Amino acid sequence: MPFNRYLNGVIRSEHHAHGLSREITVEYDFADLAGDVGAVTLTDVNNNAVTIPDNAIITSVVYEEITAMTSGGSATVALGITGNTDAFIAATAFDNAAFTAAVSTKENEVPLKTTSAVSVLATIATAALTAGKFRLHISYINGA
Repeated sequence: MPFNRYLNGVIRSEHHAHGLSREITVEYDFADLAGDVGAVTLTDVNNNAVTIPDNAIITSVVYEEITAMTSGGSATVALGITGNTDAFIAATAFDNAAFTAAVSTKENEVPLKTTSAVSVLATIATAALTAGKFRLHISYINGA
C-alpha cells in the first residue's frame, strides 16, 4: 500500500481496530441535564447519546471540572456505566475533594471490560444538584 501522509492513520485505525486506544468524552451539564436525584445518562459535548461498545476494556477515566457542582442539600454523586453505576467512583459528596480538583482520575473498578454496549451514568442521590458541569475523558481498547 502506498504511503499517504494524510490518510495513513485513518487506514491503520480501520484495519487494526483491536488493541488501539480510543477515547470518548462525555459531559454532565446542569443547564442541559438538570440535577434531579436519580441516574443521569451523560452525553457528548453536543448533547448526543454516547455508548462504550461491547467488549471494550476501559483503561482510564479522567474527570475534568468545568463548573463546580452545588446543591441545596448534601448531594452525592456516583460515576459509572449501565449495570455498574459506581465503576468509576462510588457515591461521594458533591463537594468532596474528589470532585473539586480541576482534573483527577476516577478508577474505582478500572480496568474493566464491558459485556454489552453501555452508557456512562452519573447517579445523584440524597439531594438534587443545583449547578455544575464536568467532563469524563474515558480511554478504552476494543477487546475480543
